[in-house]
Amino acid sequence: MKFGLGQSVPRYEDPRLLRGNGQYTDDLDRPGQARGHVLRSPHAHARIAGIDCAAARAAPGVLAVLTHDDWQADGLGVIASLAPQLLPLKRPDGSPIHEPRRPPLAAGAVKFVGDPVAFVVAGTAAQARDAAELIEVDYEELPAVIDTPDALEPGA
Repeated sequence: MKFGLGQSVPRYEDPRLLRGNGQYTDDLDRPGQARGHVLRSPHAHARIAGIDCAAARAAPGVLAVLTHDDWQADGLGVIASLAPQLLPLKRPDGSPIHEPRRPPLAAGAVKFVGDPVAFVVAGTAAQARDAAELIEVDYEELPAVIDTPDALEPGA
């Protein structure tokens, strides 16, 4: 048998990567190219009472600052997951598993540390990062469920 469980698979990309010759999308630099930065939640669970992006929108090099409200105003919905096509999991009764529908940017509340809240587009990555720091988010922290037994409780 040429390939099977427990056998190693040759890794042809390793020498190139170990020599520092890997190429990534971040290495591309095209004329007029913009860069983005995601502002993420520092809270495990919180209601978003308000977002003020005015200072970020006025920052040098900023092309756009987007929140869930902007996404919704453009008539966009959730981004469909490819998981059901790639790995069609079923429940014991044969029905498809529940697939949560999540918007790309937090809609009214954040549900985990790192939940995307806003997206800044600017001429350079540094300009996008600097502008993201100017976004003021008013969070109202909520209790967070941090273990599996509690997460399985109704209303968790």
